[in-house]
Amino acid sequence: MGRYVTQRLLLAGLTLVLVSIIVFTLLRVIVPLVYGDAVDIIAAEYGGTDPELVQDLKDDYGLSDALVPQYLRWVGSILRGDLGESLFNGRPVSKEIQDRLPVSVELGLVGLISSVIFSVPLGIAAAVAQNRWPDYFLRTSAILVDSIPGFWLAIMIITFGSVWFNWAPPLRFEYLHDDPMTHLKIMALPALLIGLTPSGSLIRLVRTQMLEVMRQDYIRTAHAKGLSGRAVVISHAVRNAILPVVTVIGLSLPGLIAGTAIFESIFSLPGMGQYLVSSVGNLDYPVIMATVFIFSVLIVLSNLAVDISYTIIDPRIRL
Repeated sequence: MGRYVTQRLLLAGLTLVLVSIIVFTLLRVIVPLVYGDAVDIIAAEYGGTDPELVQDLKDDYGLSDALVPQYLRWVGSILRGDLGESLFNGRPVSKEIQDRLPVSVELGLVGLISSVIFSVPLGIAAAVAQNRWPDYFLRTSAILVDSIPGFWLAIMIITFGSVWFNWAPPLRFEYLHDDPMTHLKIMALPALLIGLTPSGSLIRLVRTQMLEVMRQDYIRTAHAKGLSGRAVVISHAVRNAILPVVTVIGLSLPGLIAGTAIFESIFSLPGMGQYLVSSVGNLDYPVIMATVFIFSVLIVLSNLAVDISYTIIDPRIRL
């Protein structure tokens, strides 16, 4: 198992190096060619595009050096925990991410946990009751959930809640350590709505995997030995059907965290998604590169956690 984990760690490190090269190349080479340079936008705010002013700004921001020294300097800053400063407000990116990342992670985690708590048991129930009314009802509900955009449902809840019940989500955000009750009131609804997004697909995936496993010979052998239906499902079928589900769950978390921008905008939450969207409009390179790299790290760590969890769920993978 130690060799397996070591291989995965080395692969994760190599992946992050490649991601850093791609992110830097896109933001510092391709984007300026297509959309222009952030320095031009800043210079325009000063009232013109004087070449000397543009050059002075590039020197101040370290953008006048060759690309390779810029990349090495950026990577070195990341390794030191320094993600630079915003080109437009001068605030340290590390401090902004330190404040915003917990909000997005909390939204994604709570949403994913709520989705798993509901989806996995319902998928198992649908498989056990195959081609009976509970199965039809659960499959129909799963398709319906997949068909409803979460952001549209959020807007409808806020709209009709305010019109019919004189209710609206709190407009001022409070952190958990400042006001726990207000924080929970603010985060509960968007987190549950975010968790609604993958629920339909998870229900159908769990059902499909369970049906495939329940047709195997060892399941029939377990029944022939006299084990109860519940024991066969829980002890044999679920554990063998859960591997693809764990993969989907692990890979869903970064997507949920990165995809919270819409919900953060609707509910006025100071998260990473909202920070990234606002920075893209200004071509704020340090912010964009830092946030995209952080999301990439989350994806790689999720993949790593999924790979390691395989060895716990299925010991054969250790070989």
